This record gives sequence, C-alpha cells and structure tokens, in this order.
Amino acid sequence: MAFYIIVKTPEVPQGRHAVLVANDITFQSGAFSPREDVVFRAAVELAQEEKLPLIYLAANSGARVGLATEIFERLKVQWNDPADASLGFQYLYLAPEDYTTLGAMAKAQGCPLALREEEKHWMLTDIVGLEDGLGVECLSGSATLASAYNRAFREGYTITMVSGRTVGIGAYLARLGRRCVQRMDQPIILTGFAALNKLLGRKVYTSHMQLGGPRVMGVNGVSHHLASDDLDGIKTILRLLSFAPQAHAAPPSLSSGDPVARLVEYAPAANEKMNPIAAIAGVELPPFSPAGSLTIGDLDKASMHSPHKAPAASSWVGGLFDKRSWLESQPGWAQTVVTGRARLGGIAVGVIGVQTSAVSRVLPADPGMPDSTEQTVIQAGQVWYPDSAAKTAAAIEEYNLEGLPLFILANWRGFSGGLKDLFDGVLQAGSLIVESLRKYEQPVFVYIPCGAELRGGAWVVVDSQINSTQIEMYADPTARGGVLEPEGVVEIKCRPHDLAKLMRRIDPEIKSLVASGSPDADRQIKAREKALMPVYHQVARQFADMHDTPVRMLAKGVIRGIVPWAQSRRYFSIRLRRRLAEEMLLKHIRTTDASMSSGVWPSASRAAVSSPTHPALETVLKAEDDETSIEKLYHRQQEEDEKFLRWSESGPGRAQVGTELKALKAHAASQAVAQLLATSEGKEGTLKALQAVIKSDVGLAMQLQMLLGDQGMGGNMFG
Repeated sequence: MAFYIIVKTPEVPQGRHAVLVANDITFQSGAFSPREDVVFRAAVELAQEEKLPLIYLAANSGARVGLATEIFERLKVQWNDPADASLGFQYLYLAPEDYTTLGAMAKAQGCPLALREEEKHWMLTDIVGLEDGLGVECLSGSATLASAYNRAFREGYTITMVSGRTVGIGAYLARLGRRCVQRMDQPIILTGFAALNKLLGRKVYTSHMQLGGPRVMGVNGVSHHLASDDLDGIKTILRLLSFAPQAHAAPPSLSSGDPVARLVEYAPAANEKMNPIAAIAGVELPPFSPAGSLTIGDLDKASMHSPHKAPAASSWVGGLFDKRSWLESQPGWAQTVVTGRARLGGIAVGVIGVQTSAVSRVLPADPGMPDSTEQTVIQAGQVWYPDSAAKTAAAIEEYNLEGLPLFILANWRGFSGGLKDLFDGVLQAGSLIVESLRKYEQPVFVYIPCGAELRGGAWVVVDSQINSTQIEMYADPTARGGVLEPEGVVEIKCRPHDLAKLMRRIDPEIKSLVASGSPDADRQIKAREKALMPVYHQVARQFADMHDTPVRMLAKGVIRGIVPWAQSRRYFSIRLRRRLAEEMLLKHIRTTDASMSSGVWPSASRAAVSSPTHPALETVLKAEDDETSIEKLYHRQQEEDEKFLRWSESGPGRAQVGTELKALKAHAASQAVAQLLATSEGKEGTLKALQAVIKSDVGLAMQLQMLLGDQGMGGNMFG
C-alpha cells in the first residue's frame, strides 16, 4: 500500500508532503511478490521525482514463496508399485487432457511417455506456473527494490519503521534506507529461527527475537532508534522529519525559545572528564531542597557539575545546542562515539561527540556454536575503535545527504591500533571518516571544547585541510592538540640524560659542585640529579604541554579561532548563520556560472586563516595578558560575522547581491555567446537564432541596429 500524505508539524505548520509505503501484514503475511514490487517501486520513484521524504512501514515475511496450485490439483504420481506407495515413485505426471488444459493456462513442460499402447501421459520435468510470484522472480524483484530504496536514501530522504516482523528483503531495506526505527517487540531477521534449526539439524534458536530483536539490532548499528510501540515510533518519525530537507530546500528552521546569547552553563568540574550528552543537550536537574539533599552521587548521575552557577530546584543547565532539540541516533552501538541531530538557534545540525568514560561492549554467545561464550570487552573513552570509527563515518555521510551543517565536538586521543582492532578494520573505518568529510558539502565545525584534547591520527582525519572550503577548526583556551600527549613526548624527547643536562645548566648546587672540582663532586652531583629528577620530569612535561596550546595551534594556522566554551553557543550560532548565508550566495553563483570552482569564493574569504601566521595573531602573540588578547580576537571575529549578517540580511545588501548576480549572469551569457561564435557552426547557429528571435522581438532588433550603427556598420542587416 502507498499513500501521499501531508504532515503538519511545528517547523512546517502549513504542512509538508511525504510518501508513505507499507506492507499489508494481513495479506500473504506482507510478503513481496512482483505485484507488491511494482507498488513499492512506484512509491520510491514518486518520492524521488517530487523530492519528498519516503517513509516505509515494514511488516513482512520477505520474498513470497509459492507453488503452482493449478498443477498440484491435477498432479498424478507414477508409483513403483501402485499397490504399495511406501516403495516410492518413479516420476510425477499429468494426464493428456490435463496437460492440454494447463497448456492454455500455464506453462507446464513435459514429454510424452507411452505406458501402454492405449494410454499416454506427460511426465513433468519443469513447472513455471500460472501465477507470477512463486520463486526466483520474487528474488529478482527484491533486488530491484533494494537498489531503488538505497538510491532513494542517497538521492532523497528515507525513514524505515519496523512495526512488525521484517524478514529477508525487508531486513535489507531496513538497513539500506538507514534511519531505522525498530519496535522493541519486533525482530529484523534474514531467516526464521525454525528454518535455521532445520539447517543446523538441531533445535538451537528459540525465537525470532533471539536473532534480530533490539538486543541485536539495537547494538550492531542496524536500528537507529528503538520504540516501545507504534505511537512511540511515529513520534520518532516526526522528530526525524523535523530535520529532513524540504523539497528543493534546506532542512526547516524552527523558532527556538532557548536564547542563542545564553552561556553554555554545563562544564566539567576540575579533574573531571566532559560528559558528551550534557555538553550537547544540557541536563535537567532533579528537584532538591536548598538544604543540600542532592548528593554528590546524584550530581555525578545527572552530569551536573557546573562552575557557572549553583543548581536550583528543578532547574536546567544548558549545553551547546537548543534545549530539548537533541535526538540521539544509534545509542546502543559503538558507544565510545555519540551521534545525533540537534538545533542551534533553531537551525538543524548534525552532531558528533565523544564518550570520555570507558564502556563495555558485550559480544553475545551464539547458540549455533556450542563452544562460544559471551564476552565483555572494555573500550576506553576518547579512543576510536573499528565500530565507533565506522559509526562516525556513517553519521557524517547521512548528515551530508540530509544537507545538515555538522558540529564535531572533538575529544579523541587517537585510534586503537592493536592487532585485533587492525584485523577488525580500524584503519579502513578511519579512512572512511576522511572520505566522508572530503565529500561534505555543508559547513563543518570541528571544536575542541574545554579540557578536551585531539591527538595524532584522530587530528589527521578531521583536520580542515581534508575539505578546506567547508571545515573550520576551533578550540577552547584550555583545549590541547598535538602528535602525542606530553608524557609521551617527554619519554621520547626528554630522557634522563637530557634532564641531567638541564640540571647542570640551571641548578645552582650542581653548578657549584661542577665548579668545585672536588673528588666527591661526581657522587654528590649524581645524588642531586636523582633527587631532582621527579621535579624536572614535571618541568619537562609542562614544557611539552606548552607546545599543545590553542595559541600555538592558531599561530600555525591549523585552527581559525579560540572560542571559550561558555561563549561558544553565541559564537557558533552567529558563525553558522554567516556560513549558511555564504553557501546560499555561492549556490546562486554556481547556478549562474557553472564553471566557477566550488571553493573560489569561500577560500578567498578565508585565505588568511590557512597561512602560517595572520594579522589577527599579532594581538595574541604580542600581548602580555593572553586571556585579554584571546578575548579580543574572539570578539573581533564575532563582530565581523555579525557585520556580514547585518549587511546580507539588509535591503541594500540584498540589492547589491542581486545587482552583482545579474551582472554575473550577463557576463556568463557573454562568454557563452563568444564561445559559440568561435566556430563556423556556432556562428551559423547564432545568426539563425537571431533571425528567428528578432521577428517577434522588435526591441531586440532595434538594439542590434543601434549597436551596428555605433560600430559604423549601418544598414538593415536583418531585413
């Protein structure tokens, strides 16, 4: 079944159109046959032609399986012994009159066989059947659906809700269309458990849920969201639609009651790691009495350490994005990475964060393998593993297809490079992150928040040089970034003998012993070095840490700015609006002049950032007070963005843009005509076109006559 629906939601109150296609579980258990394939494919094609979201409600038994009943009802058996069927049979056959009848109804192939001179019949060798949809044609149709639905995901917008058991091709569609919402009491499977038990020759599996329930599909990346019932699933679909692109337009904006100018109130306490969900979405404080009934454990559970204000009863501590706009995807899979959608100032964005605490990954025992056991693998926080790297790459790909700007709250120490992880494909998954970012066509903001760090290969795969026209990098003043952590650098570059040289150069007591030349000096110097070594190790560590600060990142041009975490919401909201305004203007330019490179204008406007140093840094590098200089640079960049927005959104600004676009169109048309006239065929075609046009456009004829007169070529050239 397929429907053309209108959905009215807060972000599109006038209503938005969508295409909905669903299995009818009451007919043939919702199985796919060529007839169902035609309906499904038509719904997909309609959604793509109209650029509408496609919603698939899945409840099926996979590809249909059937038998030619019209032949079965006339089937005869040639027994080895007609008196004793237990001795088996020789072949199946049809009587001549039945074969003649079925020859007109269906294609049943056979050969005549004479049993006795007075009797002949047809031995069956192949059966095609009257009905279309008994076997391999259903599989071929399923392949067509798989291709069409995957194309709809990549070229349009798809949502799949598994509201009932989904088997075979239905399971593949749930995966190929992504954005899968699974009811917690319904499985997604390739083959039924009974069929698997027959294949294995013993009773191994006991239910479909054991094979494809939420404990499997919710933690392996197939299901993006889990729903308790159909109503909960529909609510999730509506939330996903709120982030979906409209026909020929970007995802809809929504007026936010959460002021963009407010501070980001959540921040980790001293010596505490950042909670990614709290940083993204904020946290609702549970009610508690002023007397202090909220314990430290309660605060830990709510991730509520905030240096900006003391918690109040039933208060909310805000994160970076709009209140209650966060929708997390695939929370059960690859939990060292957090992915989802949110809004910033009402603008829909994709968000990727990093889990900072260790998580447990449970690998279930397979009943089909008697020697297998359940295993629990501990994965450290701030590290990319094969599953979390694949999750990151897949999320980037999805958000790009949805036309969403992307925010990456970077806080990775690197990739897990052990033998098992390399065998499981961490290198391949990390490479996919680079590929997905390289292809990203919307603004990307990589931000290292307060107390976070970005090291080694983790920096490489999100660096702005991967896609310099779209990616911008920023850091909080307390963030750090480098090849290795300070301890690792010290171990390589500041070994004990290097620290001993430093001691001999700056320690007064050692210098005095060296100068004394006493027989016991060497022993005393070694004793002194041993005593001071822990302190000098800390000196070396701090020295190494100073190479990883945002000031050096800015000086080397690898980040665009230093943005304090508390002020990041206002800064990025303004910057996002400017980037989107730039992208919209560039889109108009590309439409006018397709020859223009995708990076010409944005690269020119941000050329200073990619240089080793740029003028804005002079304020930071020459200032005595780093905090004041960083704040000045931050305000300067913010003021420039606000000034651009005021201009681009003003009447004179729009008029100037319109005038320049009109001139650009005229220039592009002039170049196109000049290229046509460069060949004899082009000249001939242009003259014929002019002769045809001026017959109906008197004004154009007069303009051409005036132009020719100005060139000293008077006369009626077109008469």
